[in-house]
Amino acid sequence: MESLKSTLKGALEAELGRIPQPFRHGPVIHQTIKCFLYGMVKEADLWPIPDFKPPRMRDGGFIDLIGVDSSNAVKCAFAVGPVVELKAVKSLEALDVEEKWIITFSTLAKKVNESTFFLKPGIEHLHLDQK
Repeated sequence: MESLKSTLKGALEAELGRIPQPFRHGPVIHQTIKCFLYGMVKEADLWPIPDFKPPRMRDGGFIDLIGVDSSNAVKCAFAVGPVVELKAVKSLEALDVEEKWIITFSTLAKKVNESTFFLKPGIEHLHLDQK
């Protein structure tokens, strides 16, 4: 898992580094990460489903992207945001899937570290550093 995390971190940080500085802000970064994950999930022979709403979430939970296999089983799920949000953690917990990821991208390291309080076992956290 650590090698996948390291590889994913490097690839995503390189992708974000290609965004011209004047355009590098929250929504652009968020969508760039989602687009990258979409391609990665598709290359893994899974069908990427963006903006998935878990059926057991009454309060409007969401997951940025899930990967589904040919039998319609969810194999991976990703939530993306500047910091770890409780809503994202609860949405991921609602899914019975092995690969659950929260990817954060805020430049405020202290804020990101404080938000990791919400993380639960079984959810991988990946923070992307921006140069």
